[in-house]
Amino acid sequence: MRQHLYISTCAIVSASVLATLSTATLAAPNLTDLIVPIIEYPPLDVEWLLEDDIRRAADGQPLRFAVPQEALVTPGNNGLWDRNAEGRLRWRMRFTSPGAPHINIGFEQWNMPIGGEMMVEAIDGTHGFGPFTSLDNEDHGELWLPVVVGDDIMVSITCDDDEREAIEQNIAATKVNIGYRGFGAEKISDNERSGACNVDVVCPEGDPWQSEIACAALYTLNGWFTCSGGMLNNTAQDLRPFFLTADHCVGGGGVQTMVVYWNYQNSYCRAPGSGDSGGNGNGSLNQYTSGGAILRADNSNSDFTLVELNNDPNSSYNVGFCGWDRRTVTPQQGICIHHPNLDEKRISFEYDTLSSSGYMWRVNDWDLGTTEPGSSGSILFSQDHRVVGQLYGGLAACNNDEYDVFGKLSSSWNLGLSDWLDYAGTGEQYVETYGGSGGNGGVCCLSGSCYNVPEANCNSAGGTWYPDVYCSDVNCADPDPTGGCCTGTTCSVTTEANCTSGGGSYLGDGSDCSGDPCAPDPTGACCVGVSCAVLTQADCYAASGTYQGDGTDCSGSPCGGSDTLDIRWKVIGTDLLSDGSSSYTVDVYVETPDQWRVDAVAGNSSQQKTVASTTSFYQDSYGGPTSQGINPAFYPLAPDLRWDSRVTIGAIDSSGDPFAENALNDIGINWTTFEGGGDLSVGDGTWFILPIDDQGGSQTFTDSACAERNGVLIARLTTMEHASEILFEALFQGRDGFNVTWQDIASGTITYQGELDCNDNGNPDACDIANGSSYDANGNGIPDECESTCSGDADGDGDTDVDDVLAIINGFGTTYDVDDLLNTIADFGCSG
Repeated sequence: MRQHLYISTCAIVSASVLATLSTATLAAPNLTDLIVPIIEYPPLDVEWLLEDDIRRAADGQPLRFAVPQEALVTPGNNGLWDRNAEGRLRWRMRFTSPGAPHINIGFEQWNMPIGGEMMVEAIDGTHGFGPFTSLDNEDHGELWLPVVVGDDIMVSITCDDDEREAIEQNIAATKVNIGYRGFGAEKISDNERSGACNVDVVCPEGDPWQSEIACAALYTLNGWFTCSGGMLNNTAQDLRPFFLTADHCVGGGGVQTMVVYWNYQNSYCRAPGSGDSGGNGNGSLNQYTSGGAILRADNSNSDFTLVELNNDPNSSYNVGFCGWDRRTVTPQQGICIHHPNLDEKRISFEYDTLSSSGYMWRVNDWDLGTTEPGSSGSILFSQDHRVVGQLYGGLAACNNDEYDVFGKLSSSWNLGLSDWLDYAGTGEQYVETYGGSGGNGGVCCLSGSCYNVPEANCNSAGGTWYPDVYCSDVNCADPDPTGGCCTGTTCSVTTEANCTSGGGSYLGDGSDCSGDPCAPDPTGACCVGVSCAVLTQADCYAASGTYQGDGTDCSGSPCGGSDTLDIRWKVIGTDLLSDGSSSYTVDVYVETPDQWRVDAVAGNSSQQKTVASTTSFYQDSYGGPTSQGINPAFYPLAPDLRWDSRVTIGAIDSSGDPFAENALNDIGINWTTFEGGGDLSVGDGTWFILPIDDQGGSQTFTDSACAERNGVLIARLTTMEHASEILFEALFQGRDGFNVTWQDIASGTITYQGELDCNDNGNPDACDIANGSSYDANGNGIPDECESTCSGDADGDGDTDVDDVLAIINGFGTTYDVDDLLNTIADFGCSG
């Protein structure tokens, strides 16, 4: 599916069209990230792989950078479904291989519905890509992702409710490729390093070749091996994305897996021969085109493959479309632009006339730079800045004067190239690099000269970019003054007009980017009430918070959060079970400040989650361990189900009472012992809701001490015997009134102190009497509406018997006097 329309404001955008997700928008791992199921692959034997790479290179095989692992992971049989903060359905799955520098995934089944979006990112939030949407659906039905830097990555899909089934049936990850070299991986062996003689394309030697440099690229196939190549112009000059590489790289298949990386180059010149020239650079992987390609022509004699990418590169990448020359004229020089050993883009020069041998051009020895494994397929230019071939192989290296051979474009022309590079039938023998209005969009002044190069190349070379003009429109000998320009946290040197037109902040004429002037503001702990969050000072003040200083964090509860939460409870009845056994039932709350909410009750390695009784908990055979397992429709059938012990957040049963619905989930908890009446003691797992669910909000309640408080219901527990004690302790997480996430520990020991609720209104009798909702004319602690007609009924059970005599004796001199005793004796035997 070719994407010619570049969308910048739509909520659904193709990853093939837009740039990668910036690291500034990546979220740090949160509680629910940590409960997502993980598929873990063992660490690779990197030393063996690097030795085997030497053999592969000797056999002429493409450079390997990852080891493929077979998989069959679908949203229908793996991972976790829940809802995100916006209420959309969300599926997540984690893939990890300890110590791996990067991971990429291949979906050999991919057909995303219109409302679906997929993100892939490192679990630490430092690198990621997306969204991938229905715009990434291709006729071949596959999607191969770019590499994500990190050894633990998360795949996340969000969709509308009615699209879940389509996603479960049409999305399948079948290859997980565990990286071990390239793409910024630490180099532990000399055969991983590109040679120190290589020349960065931003070095002065590359300045005249910036337009051609913009055509060259690195690409991957099947997620585990790589070669170089380049984009070609055609005689129609219509920007069809024809890409030239070597046949021995592609082998006629797998082009649907191709991911092409553009402008992967160092931002400064590392002097050739210097110590850091062969080390890791600072090139970005964020400009890529996925979606694969269509094989247009190939031939092993001249070792060429021409493909047409399924998606146009993002126009903001300023990808070039290089000119070519199909004549048999021997080039007087040879210039190769390539990616040696998966490193940033380099340029090599042969200043002598090339040799010709059948289908091949031969570079007898490079005068500056070289080629290496990973350079295969890279495009070769003549002194006229036109492509004349692509790299087949050779023995060249930094430590020798050996040769390289390139398949001739002139030999490939009648083997299939002409059908595509001149499908208009013009008969042209050569074309120039495309430079029309759809090209670079401006010019670059560098050292007094004007160049028609991409803006990114201009900036990286330290030039001054003039948008939407031609070289005839500017005087590079007397350009406008320049200075540092901050666009977000990125610094470049340009003119004030160019800076402000691009939304940047100009630092002043003569300023530069030294000292990282665009670095983000420092952060520190911010206390908003007792909640703590790490913010900039400005953001903290905007939230009416108190800033604790640059570099501080939220460890140690700097905002006093450790005293914020308490466990409270309300006795709702005693001996409520139908068999009359001695027990009491309590609703347990976590007390929070007003307008706070609770989203999760958890246990982890440092904080056990404990729900324990000194006797045992009542568990009904019709119930479950959480409120989702308590169906109120069963109450008539099983009356004791009301008193079944269960945990929750807000809602008392599966109906959601007192809320419209119950959205409670749980994961990672073994409920077996608790369901058998025993304790719940867990060092991992949680029951949770999402921050959008109403039931997590703080409500008012009256506890057993008759105090009105704010909090969230977290359990209903029935424990056997009145003398039983209940211990409740857990890690809680939620959000405060400023929507700032908090996390704290609370614990409490629950006991029954003889509280009675004779009128079954949910409040202890003492509380009804104290707040005036019930009267106690005789002062015996029993609401009058609960009194019997027997005047001697001291304990309020409807009759006068020995229990009433004992009650008066126990309260004699305080609640009762001699007249009460005489009345009870006179009324003895009454049943009213």
